[in-house]
Amino acid sequence: MSVNDFPLRSPTKFSVKVDSFTPLKRNTLRGFLTATVPEVGIRLIDMPVHETNGRRWCGLPAKPQLSKDGVALRDDRGKIQYAPTVQFVCREIGNAFSERVIDALLEAPPNAFDDGETAS
Repeated sequence: MSVNDFPLRSPTKFSVKVDSFTPLKRNTLRGFLTATVPEVGIRLIDMPVHETNGRRWCGLPAKPQLSKDGVALRDDRGKIQYAPTVQFVCREIGNAFSERVIDALLEAPPNAFDDGETAS
């Protein structure tokens, strides 16, 4: 599927309001963000924010995969495996959304990507 398969022809024409940012620096992870998209009337809670090699992006919330005993499943490196709960129908829309969220986070002072500072 591509962006042309959906009525939203220009996926960057929406606004994002940063409601909160909780810093947590671990590998590429920089923290978790809660944001609202007023045009859709949706609030997304605990979106992971990442940065590596000058590239920044925001993922959608996910839930840990659990065994039948309720224990989190881990990969070969010991990291918890997560399953998506929401996903975009095509990469172009997902990338545009991530870019807009990062822009909104950078506009919410102080800069969430500065060491020791957070947006709120």
